[in-house]
Amino acid sequence: MSDATPPGSSAAAPLPTLADLRQRIDAIDTQLIDLLVARAEVVETVGAVKRAAGEDVGIFLRPGREMDILRRLLKQAKHGRFRKSVIVRIWRELFAAMVAVEGPLTAAVYMPSRGAGYLELARDSYGAYTPMVAVPSPGSVVKAVANAEVTVGILPMPHLGDTERWWPALASAAPGTPSVVGKVPFAGPGPGRGDGIEGLVICRLPQENTGHDRTYITIEADEDLSRTGLRSLAENAGLVVVEMPDTDDTSPVARLHLLEVETCILPTDPRLTDLSREAAIRRVSVIGGYAIPFTADDLV
Repeated sequence: MSDATPPGSSAAAPLPTLADLRQRIDAIDTQLIDLLVARAEVVETVGAVKRAAGEDVGIFLRPGREMDILRRLLKQAKHGRFRKSVIVRIWRELFAAMVAVEGPLTAAVYMPSRGAGYLELARDSYGAYTPMVAVPSPGSVVKAVANAEVTVGILPMPHLGDTERWWPALASAAPGTPSVVGKVPFAGPGPGRGDGIEGLVICRLPQENTGHDRTYITIEADEDLSRTGLRSLAENAGLVVVEMPDTDDTSPVARLHLLEVETCILPTDPRLTDLSREAAIRRVSVIGGYAIPFTADDLV
């Protein structure tokens, strides 16, 4: 009996050897390093172009653009076998490294007690090697960012009845007042992070519109206007209220409310103007917002 391949059929191609495959992996790794070096060179040039144009480049962070990049990359990886959560983590480290090429990137992190989890959350989000300082109170985080002692601050999510409210300070019109620019984690908790802890990021930057955002606004209103009544006024003005995380009622004559609303809302939005004309409303302020983080479904 002949072992010859029958006419019209083709023999299966032989599998490559392990040595061949390892050479291919090494070649890909070399290409990756070359591309990272090239990316860093482009980033340096971006900084030089900004300086030549006379831009204020004290802060090189671009939270909105970073999320746009991640969304594009996850779409590109839609049919791949590489875990999307890992892609996000790799690029978060890459973003931090590239910002450090242009200028300083440091963080103040709320840390009320050892093991509270915010420092791990910050490192997962802004790089394992980014210089970070742990501070015991939310107010200290806001102060550190406002005084340009650090680039970003990591703060706890606001909740009704908080004893250490940090968000009213962001309603100030003083120069250098930080804004909310992000919500972390960007793609769910990291390995071993089963506590579900979340936080908000503040920086001396305005919120960027990515097309898939939320905004925080503060509303100072008469003391006798209920939270339900305020929500109705906001919705009648055309705002889509996601929730009202907190209300500061420490003043005897007025209450300061925090609202989270859909989309990126600018201070000049006519809906805010309409709302501010209500008799019971004293002042409306935008204190920033964030690009909506990836959900579990986004990472499948």
